[in-house]
Amino acid sequence: MCKPNHTKKNLIFDIKNALRSLGRTYNFLQVVIGPVLRNDYLEKQFQKIVDDHPKKQFLNLGCGTSRGKANLKNLDCYLGSNVDVVADLHQIPLADNSLDGVTSVAVLEHIKEPTIVVKETLRILKPGAIAHFNIPFMQPYHASPDDFQRFTSSGLRHLFRNFEIIELQSMGGPASAMVWLTTEFLSISLSFGIKQLHALLFILAYIHHLWSLRIKNNSFKEQISIISELEPA
Repeated sequence: MCKPNHTKKNLIFDIKNALRSLGRTYNFLQVVIGPVLRNDYLEKQFQKIVDDHPKKQFLNLGCGTSRGKANLKNLDCYLGSNVDVVADLHQIPLADNSLDGVTSVAVLEHIKEPTIVVKETLRILKPGAIAHFNIPFMQPYHASPDDFQRFTSSGLRHLFRNFEIIELQSMGGPASAMVWLTTEFLSISLSFGIKQLHALLFILAYIHHLWSLRIKNNSFKEQISIISELEPA
């Protein structure tokens, strides 16, 4: 997560940020017109852990429009009706060993220093706590408000080397990766350097390719999800 940079113009991000106020409607639109065909098995596993342990405390790091629960608080760098803590993930304002688990969905690619965020996550988790991270491997540049890196399975194992990896799996396949890459290629090629036209073409191509190719194949990693447990001290 990072502090908002209002001097950097990004029409797609501005539209996305405006739609955030729609809450669950925005989440529905992401599923309906988004190019990523997700396997959310590990997300559901984490949610089951949260539901099965109502007295334990969990945190969503970079919640976006996600709704929290009594035992699952939301942290984001933007204000929102669903946000409980507004903070930079590089400096999480919570005490050491204070949480039983964290989740973070499609956030670390937007982080300047992911190693610092992982260290912060270690600091706030209790021994034996659970952590779930969803991180892209093959996606085009998508500033929200910026975009810094991608991760392979090997890269994730190194990044989370102080965690015990319970499960690491692909969340999407080559079809959803190709849809997004083709969308970006067409919108760049046909916009002739005009940013507003690029944004419009990107949105139109996004929708067209989604409905022409709703195929799922997990043989190629488009997104990677990891669920891990903090090793006992």
